[in-house]
Amino acid sequence: MAKDRDHKERGGSGQGDKKMFVGVIWNCAAELKLLLGALLILCSIATVLQFLPSRFTISPTDLRLCLAKISTATTTTTTAISNDYKDGDSSYYSILPSPSPSPPYTAAPPPSPAFEHEQILNNSILKRAFNPYGAAAYNFITMGAYRGGPNTFAVVGLSSKPLHVFSKPVYECEWVPKNNPENSTFAAQTYKILPDWGYGRVYTVVVVNCTFSDPINVDNTGGSLFLHASTSGGGDTKFNLTDRILSLEEKPDSVDFSIFLASSKPKYDYLYCGSSLYGSLSPQRMREWIAYHVRLFGKKSHFVIHDAGGVHEEVLEVLKPWMELGYVTLQDIRDQERFDGYYHNQFLVVNDCLHRYKHMTKWMFFFDVDEFIYVPSKQNIKSVIDSQSGFTQFTIEQNPMSGQLCTQDDYGKAHR
Repeated sequence: MAKDRDHKERGGSGQGDKKMFVGVIWNCAAELKLLLGALLILCSIATVLQFLPSRFTISPTDLRLCLAKISTATTTTTTAISNDYKDGDSSYYSILPSPSPSPPYTAAPPPSPAFEHEQILNNSILKRAFNPYGAAAYNFITMGAYRGGPNTFAVVGLSSKPLHVFSKPVYECEWVPKNNPENSTFAAQTYKILPDWGYGRVYTVVVVNCTFSDPINVDNTGGSLFLHASTSGGGDTKFNLTDRILSLEEKPDSVDFSIFLASSKPKYDYLYCGSSLYGSLSPQRMREWIAYHVRLFGKKSHFVIHDAGGVHEEVLEVLKPWMELGYVTLQDIRDQERFDGYYHNQFLVVNDCLHRYKHMTKWMFFFDVDEFIYVPSKQNIKSVIDSQSGFTQFTIEQNPMSGQLCTQDDYGKAHR
């Protein structure tokens, strides 16, 4: 009986709870109906959207375009009201029709980048400039342009390697006189040289040689050299895009034509054109190298060092005394790292040095700072060069230094 009684009590308590729950639901019926109705509407919308074509979907871009149109209409209306009110017209509340907006996906061409010039920094370093033209893999990137004579020029730079592998880009040179810009002249002959023999990566080195039929700027009034670089269908066969590139500016009375005479004497006997210096260079090794070669080449020598990130503060301290004595020109070429070329663009660097300084020296040397020129005993660099005077170029055989020799101080400290 006790069990039945307890069961009835528990049963009675459960029925009471059910009645209370129903009462709560009945009292909140209005709110519950509103919630269920909202959920039904949302589910219906979601179901309908599944069957709509993609062109009827609403994206954030569409919302931005709508807001832009509203903003344009508002600005036009405000301007119209202000203008009518200034005119004293009683109908200044009228709204003028807004002009048709331009197509939303039409983008204006990007502005041309500012032309950068090379400059001398406070520490006497010559800061070089690299000027890109084009887009993506640039059509042409100028490093320098130089006179080769009274009527010839060389433009040194980089260009898209696929453009030259899969297409045949064309180059033309134009000279525009400063005092008479309308009387421009195109070069009689223009040809390109690819000096890196296919070692390029994204970019390859290009030297464009321009030869005019007559001497240029003979009156020394100044002018500008423009390079016309045409893709000839490279990249997109539908288009033949041409960039007109300012390559060289000559100011009035800035050209010394005497250096092109056969009788002229160059400033230096020997000039060194160094490859791109990068990585962690040893200051002590650099100190030994520069002292050795300054003594070897003599007083009428000069060294052009190209810093691609390797001339850190300790190496700079080694070079500073030689810079102050006039033996070394240090060029900052770190910006070339923006353009992926072979071996820190060393082919670009040495070709630029060749055309920049070739009229300033009798002989130019190209080798690295981990190499030493060795002259046999009873000879000097002058006697060796004089023996090659019948040639315009010669190569020096490379012999690796021994890795098996140690000084006596190293005995017992090193494994070899």
